[in-house]
Amino acid sequence: MDEPQEPFADDPGSHESTAPESFLRAFGPNFLAFGIGLALAYFLKWETTDLVWSLWLTSLVVGYATILATAVGAGWVGVVITRQPEFDPSLRFVAILGGLGFGLFYVGFFSLHFCGFHAGHSVFLNSFFPVEGIPKDGFGNAFMNPLLLWKQVFQYLIVPYGAFLIPAFIVERKHLMAPFIGGSRIMSGGLEGIKKMKKKDANGLGAGMMRPYVNVIRMHILIFFFAACQFLKVDSFMIYIVVSTVYFFPWSDLRKFRQSRKPAEGE
Repeated sequence: MDEPQEPFADDPGSHESTAPESFLRAFGPNFLAFGIGLALAYFLKWETTDLVWSLWLTSLVVGYATILATAVGAGWVGVVITRQPEFDPSLRFVAILGGLGFGLFYVGFFSLHFCGFHAGHSVFLNSFFPVEGIPKDGFGNAFMNPLLLWKQVFQYLIVPYGAFLIPAFIVERKHLMAPFIGGSRIMSGGLEGIKKMKKKDANGLGAGMMRPYVNVIRMHILIFFFAACQFLKVDSFMIYIVVSTVYFFPWSDLRKFRQSRKPAEGE
């Protein structure tokens, strides 16, 4: 999947900065998130169960926020485009009504699908990693009821694991902002900008549909890793170091950073 934006290749001044400055600017927030995550695990004395549910909570909250950001970003673009002088006034109302209908369908569909997936997944998690207070079937009773799911998440998980959302939002900042960045680029050219919009700008608006599920897949892989480590009785904090490295370290950005430095190093 294409990344929503390329922070290094598109920055004309990136080659003029020194390597340490560019590196800190690109990866500083991720290292901060890494440190926050480790500090939470250490000082709160989290065990494997806590790590599993903090990842589940992160996947749900950050993923759903990305879905909503995409809907808002696309709606923002649509409203601005329909207000352009060259847009046919007779089509304005129909376009707005159609966009509103599509936006409601988009949010409704992914609310059921994405939240329902997490509700079903919680049943599996709670059978292997039970948390005191959570119903025996996890949040299975909220499988097709997103409002009930969110009510139960706030009731049972936000207090013990909500702090983990801070580093998670730091790490996912680019994907959360991608719909607005892509939308602003598109709108800068008006209607003509839509015809000539770059692939990365379209990806910025569309990434919100896929990015949350990428994190779900990553969460699944990590949970299998948790289960294996628990069976082998590996120290929980060592597990968290591995998980934080996988989750927080910007591997794709590091690749882009190295590629962006090559022309400068060859001069």
